[in-house]
Order: sequence, then structure tokens, then C-alpha cells
Amino acid sequence: MIHLEIESSSGSRRVDLADYLDAPARERAHEQEYRWIKTLRSLRVDGLPFRSRFTFRGDSLWWFAELYLHKEQAILNVHRALAAFDQLVARERPRAVRYVNGANAGVIAQAAARHRVPYTGPSFPSPSGAALARMDARARVLAAASRLSRLRVAPAPIAHATIAAFVHRAFWREPAVATSAEGRDASAESYIGPVLRALETRVPAGALRSIGIGPRKNFRARRWWDPIVGTDGAPGGVVPIERYAPAATLRESRQLFRDRHEIRRRLCASAELRAHAVIDGCDCWPLVAHQLAGIALLQFPWSARAMDEAAAALAATEPAVAVTYAEAGGWGRALALECRRRRVPLAGLQHGFIYRHWLNYRHEPDEIVPDALNPDDRGFPLPAATLVFDDYAAAHLRTAGHFPSGSLVVTGSPRLDDLIAAVRKVSDGDIARVREDVGAAEGRALLLFAAKEREARAVLPSLIRAVTAMDDVQLVVKPHPAETADVYAATVGRSANVRVVEPSTPLPLLLAAARGIVTVNSTVAIDGMAIGRPALVIGLPNNLTPFVDRGLMLGASSVEEMQAALRRLLYDREFPRRLVRAAEGGAAARSADAILALARRREAVETQGERARE
Repeated sequence: MIHLEIESSSGSRRVDLADYLDAPARERAHEQEYRWIKTLRSLRVDGLPFRSRFTFRGDSLWWFAELYLHKEQAILNVHRALAAFDQLVARERPRAVRYVNGANAGVIAQAAARHRVPYTGPSFPSPSGAALARMDARARVLAAASRLSRLRVAPAPIAHATIAAFVHRAFWREPAVATSAEGRDASAESYIGPVLRALETRVPAGALRSIGIGPRKNFRARRWWDPIVGTDGAPGGVVPIERYAPAATLRESRQLFRDRHEIRRRLCASAELRAHAVIDGCDCWPLVAHQLAGIALLQFPWSARAMDEAAAALAATEPAVAVTYAEAGGWGRALALECRRRRVPLAGLQHGFIYRHWLNYRHEPDEIVPDALNPDDRGFPLPAATLVFDDYAAAHLRTAGHFPSGSLVVTGSPRLDDLIAAVRKVSDGDIARVREDVGAAEGRALLLFAAKEREARAVLPSLIRAVTAMDDVQLVVKPHPAETADVYAATVGRSANVRVVEPSTPLPLLLAAARGIVTVNSTVAIDGMAIGRPALVIGLPNNLTPFVDRGLMLGASSVEEMQAALRRLLYDREFPRRLVRAAEGGAAARSADAILALARRREAVETQGERARE
């Protein structure tokens, strides 16, 4: 939120700049951000395009730079602020503008100057070393934490594995039944557990190795001392990647860490990058320079370390095939690069809805092919096979991502299969207990809110106010697996008909008990469509906008609109209850078959190579 005080012919008043950003403008801002970021790859640094200039073991580091810019959202917020200010000027004709509070004061100062509107308030801060020092301190802390995390870790034995599954430790649950060769059931993985379980039934004991990446605790619950405690306490069945990658294997990434400031200086000295910082006539160089510093000090060192860790794990396990999810993110790209270097086929598993604005899955044609200026570059590190839920996802990746059709395999959603089966097993007694646990009095309709708190922060207070005024409704908030329940405490307050449960609360129980779903971007709303749970989407526009536009979900913004939409969701029999065809089942088996086909293909190629050498 950016609050301004404006003076116009009607007097002086305070406004929230976000109120001037309509849905079409929000959509345009996403596309403008995408084009701005993608343009960087061809801008010259030291006489070479960005993509060609910065490499690690010959591979371009551009694939990680664009992720950093997209995740930070600084460029997106610039485009949003400029578009909103344009609308403010067009509608209010302000004689003067005064900055009150919020982010991007420098952008507002530039926008006011462009429109020749007198402005009072701060601009971009004068260059100083304080912000850079804080960022570098963070870089040093991350590097130190990486070293500390290896102090109490015993090296893992070198042993061949048919399948190396790279999973995030923060999303591995402790299962109730121990069935795997390592003493645990691989289905304990929160996102791709059904696929890992199906693989375990098809390979000999010990042939599937689960390698844990990232911290064991989610980012909300993480503490600074966690690396000191060590990683031997990883969940059963998961071998921390640090055990495969002792300090000696990180020599190359440590060198890049030492070069971080020289990289930053090279980036900031580029005349073409400097010119690109002028966005819609507004000079945003201080903001852009800070983003470039983040790429050099934070993103590149982390990415190189992830590549070193992936390389060490692959060297130790020598798998016939590697498996992961979030393969288009930072860690997934690092793994894909190292798999390609070793000719290990990588299977990327879709684990949620692929949002249309995710830069992670959007590539231009020239990014897919090798870089003509870098003989070691082989184009974007696509997995050998990307396993997707449906034809919709496959079509998006072919058109927006320029994925080769042969690399896409439609398998269905294993998680949805399991979810539907679990919901069908919930008894009336289970539902009664759930309702009692969340405080749903007799006669109250139970609604499930599922979303990331960060994404819902701006609109959640309106939802709470809407529900609080509806005596016949009880809202249960299920935090995202990467969050903790206490992040909702301040917003929920003491509302009698809103209850926050622990992230570990089984989703099938809540879905079975709920009459409907409220969300911002969660795929739970899409899952609910298969079991007759209608959804209300707030915080529009967002990645579920296409479903709202097609009438498959309801949408609302204000408190009044939310109350009206909830009434329709609960009581309007004309609103469809079963909105999509239920899952066919067998998705985990189809995914496992596709992964093992990659392994057989790799082994066949190796056999042919050995025969040729003989």
C-alpha cells in the first residue's frame, strides 16, 4: 500500500494508490514486468549479452538472475505504481501530491515529475554503503550457515541408486507406517509422495534414494541457530544433501562467492543496464542497482552452491534417472543443469497448478536453443520429461514456455487421486469431530480458507470482517505447509467464527466437512471442483482469474461482495456443485511408469555405448 495526500479542486484528502489500479492494469503490469526482465538477457555487460557474460562451469547464470528479479517483485511493483499513478492523475487532476507512507517513494517522485505534478516527500535515497553492507552481511550469513550445516554431518556412503529423488525436507512428513528400504514410507513427502510410493513398489529395495534439499523447517519457523544444530536430524528416509556434498566439493562455488563484488561492479557499470532502468520515462536506477546487487551477492553464490551440491549428490549415487518437483525454480534449475552435464535424465513432476504469470515456466524461443556466443551453453535446462496433470498445463508449457511436445507427458494428478480417495473415507463421525474442533456450532456452514498468508495479507482482513458479520458461517483457516498458524493471529484476532488450525491438519478432513472454499491462489480450490466444493476467489486479479471469468468460481473484492458471494456459494442451488470431472485414478502409476521409462532408456544407451567400445 502507498498512501498519498492529494490536493485537487475538491480539496485535500488521503488516498491509497492501490485503489487506482484496476484489473486490466494489474494484468498489464505482469506482462510489462515479464518483458522488462526478459530484455535483460540481451543487454551487454563488458561487451557481451548478460546471458553470455556470466557463467558457471560454462552454463549461463541468467537462468537464476531472472528468477531473482521475478521473485523479488520489485520491477512488478514499479509497473503497478506507475500505472496507478497515471490513473490517479487522469481521474483526480491533482494540483499537488504529498507522500504519506508505503513503499516506492522514489518511484512516486519520478512519476509526479513526469506528470509535472508538484510533489512533497522523499525520493530515492542518496547512494550509500549501508544498504549494500546489509545485503552483503546477509550473503555472509548464508555462506556461514552453509558451512555450519556440514560440521556435524557424516558423509553418506557412495552407492548406486536407480532413482535419485530430490525432495524438500521442509515438506516431508513423518509417516505412521515404516515400509521403505530405509525404514520409512516415501509417500511421506507432502507433494509427490504418491509417485514416490508407486516407484518404491516397482524397484528393488534401496534402489530409490530420497535426497533432502533445503532446510528441514519451513521459512516461517526457521531460526538462525538451525544450521549449528546440524542436519542429522533429517526426517527418516531422507539423506540430507550435505552428506553427499562436504565442504571440499564446494570449491568452485566458494570462488564465485569471493568474486561477488566484482560481478556487482560489472553489472552496475553496464551502460545498457543503466539505460534499461528508465521505466516509462522514470529513472529507477537506485532500485534497479539494488536488484542487480542482489543477483550478484545473493542469487549467484546460492545458485552456484546448489549446482555444486547437486553435482556431488549425482556423482555419489550415479542414478539412472533423477526426479524432482519445482524443477523450474532455483534448485530445480541447478539440478537440471548438473543432470544434463552427466547425461542423467531428469523427470520434473508438476505438483500444483502452473500459474500463467509464473516467469519460471515462460521462455522465449531463443532461450530454449544454445547460445551462439557460448559454446558450452545448451539452452534452457529443460527436464528430459515434464509430467503434467492435464492437457491445459501441457498446452501452456508448449505455447508460453516453448517446451518441445515430446518432453511433456500428461499423467493426471496423483495428489488429487489420493485426496478424492481420502475424502470418500471420511465418516460422519469424523466430520462431527472436525466441526467441534474448529468451533462450528450446530447449524453453522463450515468454510475452508486455504492460501498463503503473504498472498492473502491485503484482503484477508476484509474476509474476516465479512465472515464475522455472518452468524451462520464458521471459517477455518488452514495455513500453507510452508507457514505456521501464528502468522494469522493478528488478523484473525478474537473473531468468534474464525478458527486457525495447524498446517499439519489433514486436508481431506477439512474438505469433507466444508461446504465451500475461499482462497486467493491455492490449488485447493481446483481440487475442490472435483468433489463438489465450490470456491470463492478473493484478491483478484490473480492466477485463478480464468476460472472466475468462466463462471467456474465466484470472485469478490469488498466486504459486501464477499458476503453476497458466500451466500450464493452456500445457498444458491443454481451454482454448480460438481464443476469438473473427478480424477480417473492411476496418476501415480502413470507417473512412475514414465520415470522408469527414462531410466530404461538411459541404461539402454549406456549398454549400446559399452558394446560399441568393445
